Amino acid sequence: MKNIYSFICLCLAFWVSSCQEEPTAASRAARVKQAYDMEGFLNQEAQALAKAQPKVTKTVYETGKAKDTKTMSGVDWPSELAPFSDADLNKPALLGLYTEEVSTNAAGQTVKRYLAQEDAKTNLKEATYTFDPQGQLVQVDALILQENLMFKTQKKLHLEVRPNQTPRLHRYRLDETQELMFMSPDEYGIEGVILP
Repeated sequence: MKNIYSFICLCLAFWVSSCQEEPTAASRAARVKQAYDMEGFLNQEAQALAKAQPKVTKTVYETGKAKDTKTMSGVDWPSELAPFSDADLNKPALLGLYTEEVSTNAAGQTVKRYLAQEDAKTNLKEATYTFDPQGQLVQVDALILQENLMFKTQKKLHLEVRPNQTPRLHRYRLDETQELMFMSPDEYGIEGVILP
């Protein structure tokens, strides 16, 4: 009887383990990180900012000139930071499309620059992550290009981070240039500075 019970348990364990799904290429790719976890960073910062409810000075720019500046609170941080998720290189569709260049700047910070390969079909053309000597993120810059026969759009994303503070995000900026066929380009931007 004891042998039958052991045999049934062994068969049951084998059957359960055989029912486990094999990891697909997509699920394996979802776990692979080719760059800094931008999505995770933005989610953490949105939560920290929502909790802290800091004041933010926001400036709107047109053609490179400041047009309006306001200080406000009660910002919807997930929505405010959503455009910066476009700088996340860890999306499964982007894996393997970038070359990485690593250097050290004059301040002793590590700069990791990711450039889209020439034949890569992606709008995210470049992303640069800067880390302090302790390996903490201090700055993110990204360039996004979209174009077709009718229009061309260029977005520049910029984030500045204070690594040892909560929330860490200090400044963010989005500059966009849109050019429709046969028309002059429109340039506008928005910058937010989170006040202590």
